[in-house]
Amino acid sequence: MEHNHFQKSYIDYLTFEKGLSHNSIKSYTHDLSQLVILIEHDRFESITIQDIRRASAKLNSQGLNAKSIARMLSAWRGFFDYLIERHQFKENPVKDVHAPKSVKNLPQTLSIEQMVKLISIDDTTLLGLRDKAFLELFYSSGLRLSEVVNVNMNDLDLKEGVITVTGKGNKTRIVPIGQKAIHAIQSWIEKRTSIKTDEKSVDALFITERGKRMT
Repeated sequence: MEHNHFQKSYIDYLTFEKGLSHNSIKSYTHDLSQLVILIEHDRFESITIQDIRRASAKLNSQGLNAKSIARMLSAWRGFFDYLIERHQFKENPVKDVHAPKSVKNLPQTLSIEQMVKLISIDDTTLLGLRDKAFLELFYSSGLRLSEVVNVNMNDLDLKEGVITVTGKGNKTRIVPIGQKAIHAIQSWIEKRTSIKTDEKSVDALFITERGKRMT
């Protein structure tokens, strides 16, 4: 298989040309095997930056910490640099991908217990469903409030359980979201269609009763 050929070639390169230690080689071997498992492509040349971002998000959702994900991305980045140099690959899909940021603590003005109580309120009204979806997304993703209000419908991939977020400097990242947030968002989207939106807010996930993006 192509995977095995390129992996073996790279490991041989690290072993005999770079002279890495046994433990380092073991770590690189593990990281490359994770790449194959997570991406599920037949050819390394077919892997895109979106594939790498999804893989990073999956690792994050599985509980791997940001430091470990960063190390794995670094290993993948070095692997593709090698493929470009030695095997005429054209692009490195890991070049501009960074590990998801660790979820930040909630502001001190709102305790975790208070947040849990808020999102546990059983309010099935239109705005109640919206607010629950908003809070669930905010709570589970670690996004800034400004990022949550700017989420668009096409930023969501509920099947994969991730959301594409555009942050400062127009930098995008893929962030995993929890199952409770997914269910809450689905319930809100079903009711959202009953609100007539203005042209500027038609893509907004969270809108007001008057059809304008929340601010």
